[in-house]
Amino acid sequence: MTPERFALLTRRHRECLRGVKALKGSKEIATELGLGKSTVDSYLAEAVRLLGARNRREAAMALAEDEARSNDQDIDEQGELPPHKIIPNSTGLVSDPPAMPLPMAPDGSTVGGAVQDGHVHASPRLSLPFRRQGQTRNDMSMAERLLWVPTIAIALAIGFGMLATGLDVMTRVIGRLSHLAG
Repeated sequence: MTPERFALLTRRHRECLRGVKALKGSKEIATELGLGKSTVDSYLAEAVRLLGARNRREAAMALAEDEARSNDQDIDEQGELPPHKIIPNSTGLVSDPPAMPLPMAPDGSTVGGAVQDGHVHASPRLSLPFRRQGQTRNDMSMAERLLWVPTIAIALAIGFGMLATGLDVMTRVIGRLSHLAG
């Protein structure tokens, strides 16, 4: 595989291939990167196609060899990258922005989401009674679960009441129309 082929890979292609190199499955890679499993699979399939590899494992090993080779060539006597080195996916071209302070509630919890890898990911303040994408299980407390039982029952009662009222109104409208027509 030529260096030009490796230049075609995006940052996400490379991250997914590094996950394969680390013997992780698509689900693990997806959870780690905050993506869907099918998205990871499509990145990997595209990377295999771009590199002309037989499978994702071969593509991951080739990427690891290319990165090791380029790291060996790029490091100067002081063990640093030269300032003129241009990296294809633009990593390192600008300095990292200063870290923003995380919004915190008085109890010390983050406001507006969960913190993962130093970034705040938005999530609803209300724990929902079902597992969301990226979660291995539902992490609600017993009190939250018990609060959802009457909430769901009340929502179903209101929905059924609205349906019954709508049917009653439609029946009356159809009755009046048939009375006027007859």
